[in-house]
Amino acid sequence: MKEKVGIYFYKNLFGQNKYICIASANGALAVDSLFGTDSLSIKKKVPKLNLGTYLMVDELVFKI
Repeated sequence: MKEKVGIYFYKNLFGQNKYICIASANGALAVDSLFGTDSLSIKKKVPKLNLGTYLMVDELVFKI
């Protein structure tokens, strides 16, 4: 499987995208892990005043 890159970001109160970190995955199980426990630890880095936390994988955006 081709390597997939996930970019975690949040939108601040001004609607700007603020990037948190980048992760990569090589297989289907690794892609599932991008949406799993990794996102819980990432949410701790996001300020409480925001418009949501997101993950972008292959130009598709998912809200987490």
